[in-house]
Amino acid sequence: MEKYPVIKTLNGQRYFYRFSRNQRFQHIVLALSVILLVLTGMPLKFHNAGWAPYLYKLFGGINTAPIVHKAAGSVLLILFIYHIFYLAFVIYKFQIVPLKIREGRLTAGMFLKLLANQPLVPNMNDVRDIKDLFKYLLFITNKRPEGGLFTWKEKFDYWAPFWGMVVIGLSGLIMWNKVVATKIVPGIVINFSIIAHSDEALLAALFLFIWHWYNVHFSISVFPMGMAYITGYLPEELMIEEHYEYYVEVMKKAGLEKEIRPPHGSHSEVSFDEAGKQ
Repeated sequence: MEKYPVIKTLNGQRYFYRFSRNQRFQHIVLALSVILLVLTGMPLKFHNAGWAPYLYKLFGGINTAPIVHKAAGSVLLILFIYHIFYLAFVIYKFQIVPLKIREGRLTAGMFLKLLANQPLVPNMNDVRDIKDLFKYLLFITNKRPEGGLFTWKEKFDYWAPFWGMVVIGLSGLIMWNKVVATKIVPGIVINFSIIAHSDEALLAALFLFIWHWYNVHFSISVFPMGMAYITGYLPEELMIEEHYEYYVEVMKKAGLEKEIRPPHGSHSEVSFDEAGKQ
């Protein structure tokens, strides 16, 4: 696993490490695959729409677009499998092995507890942060939620497409290999697969292009584009706004307690001028 400085300074601005080169590469492959799948799949779902034939022709029409769609789907499926092995490798090498050395054993209970404490697994802190967010948005309090390493929005960003890929991937494989599939499962599964693949793909596209893109690219704090998925680092202002609890933890570990900045507090304190510094 690559080693990166947790905090680096560039032009007087602190940046905090978020994503490794490997993780950023996985994200780029995921993004490109999904965009290609949407552009070649939605014209089929909405084939009666006026724009559908023109969009489909951009990818070669009926002769080429299905090939592009299957190729992008294959890449996405390979990426999903790779990601599972990547997670298993990282957890084993950097958490299980040190735990076994430290404790001298590894019981089922210890293993399950380790999995439950993974940073992207939802927990009660996320429930607390969602409750605090609503209180903040409704002007009940001036205190913003103090997010940890990953906020509840980021966990939602991760798990929604994760399970979506399982549904879309399995249904896509069944439709791609109908003859083989009907030798294994009842024919009605083909019909269910068509519905599941089509509707889940639409849901995933709406989720990614509205929810995800708004949070990471179009919200006031990051507009016109968040750069962490390219650079791997998040500016200090965004760390304070979205991950204040983790920001304080990292600053203390780095011996920078005296330079810890206060959280973004009242609704009036987060100004457009401040947002423009990102």
